[in-house]
Amino acid sequence: MTDMDAGLSTRAADTDTTSGGWTAGRISAVVIGGVLSLVALTLAGLGATALAMGAQNDGYIDLGTDRYAHQTDTYAMTSDAWRADKDMGGLFEDLRITFTPKDESTPVFVGIAEKADASRYLKSVEHVTIHDSKPQGDTASKHSGGKPSTMPEQSDAWVAKAAGKGAQTVDWNVKSGEVQAVAMRSDGASGLSGHVNVAAKVAGLTWMGTVLLAAGLVLLAGSVIWLIRKPVRRARGRTA
Repeated sequence: MTDMDAGLSTRAADTDTTSGGWTAGRISAVVIGGVLSLVALTLAGLGATALAMGAQNDGYIDLGTDRYAHQTDTYAMTSDAWRADKDMGGLFEDLRITFTPKDESTPVFVGIAEKADASRYLKSVEHVTIHDSKPQGDTASKHSGGKPSTMPEQSDAWVAKAAGKGAQTVDWNVKSGEVQAVAMRSDGASGLSGHVNVAAKVAGLTWMGTVLLAAGLVLLAGSVIWLIRKPVRRARGRTA
């Protein structure tokens, strides 16, 4: 072997060693593939979660309002007025409000009314408006008055209502405008205590979940192809 042949062989060996190592291009490819995989798994996870939430409890999502107990010695308790059509950027489609009394034998009424109608019904009724709830108790305003002249179930103030003994649930298709939720004894007596649970349906939740899951799976497949394409090319080059 001549000196020239030996030099060519040495350079060829150096080239093979370099091509088999971690070059800047290969490191960049792995980093990009890893980031794409993480994004894909995140999208797929969000999509699967959304689909699972849409498939459970008739599609209602618990908003976590039942952590605190509420109590009043008046004839009714009510929420501040709010616009359900504006919550979460207007994504709420339906609301479900459940009042569970401390004593299961208590006759309970739960109603949702437009702000003006709720104010009209409660105008002369002693009641409290709950502004905020904490473990220490509610922050509320007490309104003077007396016993309701009309039993709540007989009033036309409500856009949705439920009455009976024990826990009562009312479902309401969200409309525009300010509304209030009211809980009281259905027999018109004073004194009520219990927990309120609010759940909501998010418009297009199943559709969003499907899109996110599909996008995640497609991106995951793309990231896998991205990660293995160079090793496959090298393998083909060696066998050629």
